[in-house]
Amino acid sequence: MKNNLRALVYTALMTAFVFITTSIIKIPIPFTNGYIHAGDMCIFIAGILLGPFYGGFAAGVGSAMADFLGGYGQWVLPTFIIKTIMGMMIGYFAKADKNVKPYIVTAMLVWVSSLLTFLYTIWNTSVDTLSTHVDDIGTIEQAIQVIDHLKVQLLLVSIGIPVLVLFLGVLKRRYKVTMNQLVGMVLAGIWMVLGYYVASGLMYGNFIAPIFSIPWNIVQFGVGAVLAFMVVAALEKANVTHQTLFK
Repeated sequence: MKNNLRALVYTALMTAFVFITTSIIKIPIPFTNGYIHAGDMCIFIAGILLGPFYGGFAAGVGSAMADFLGGYGQWVLPTFIIKTIMGMMIGYFAKADKNVKPYIVTAMLVWVSSLLTFLYTIWNTSVDTLSTHVDDIGTIEQAIQVIDHLKVQLLLVSIGIPVLVLFLGVLKRRYKVTMNQLVGMVLAGIWMVLGYYVASGLMYGNFIAPIFSIPWNIVQFGVGAVLAFMVVAALEKANVTHQTLFK
């Protein structure tokens, strides 16, 4: 009974933290109806501290509440599903006894295949098609400029993901984050990026406009992971871990 009550209290706290960090800073993503935020930091922490079940609840409910109360009602259900699975993935892979190597190899293959698909789509999208599917583009000149910028962004992302993983690997040693926790964050981040892309495509009836959100979502989960590293390290020093919370 005591452990159950403790789990509920910590879950409620992390749900509130996810909600607050998602709501307090919102940066609109150009040419989409979405935004980026700092909530992923708390989602990473929730999964590591609370495990897959409670971490998934805090991630999904906190994020969905932020969308609902922030005027993004159409995103409540997709966000709840995507963020719940995101939190569960972190909690699952963060376990010390989990062999994560096969998963990270598979995830990287999926990511490379997806990125090549995005690049192929943009390279073969005509100016007229882009203007039709993206409401904020009004002129042919603007459409050409937007396509060129997006191509550069996607190319930078293709380089940026491996660089980000290497950078997080260096930080892992400094902040004493485990390899499993690092892999959990990377896998959950990739899931989030692809999940929102598919959800946006289904919601708006095309899979061209949602490509604009991909670089921004990668920035979001990358910054969130770095901040989570720092917070997890501080919590470790204070002896606040999954084991101590649920002993």
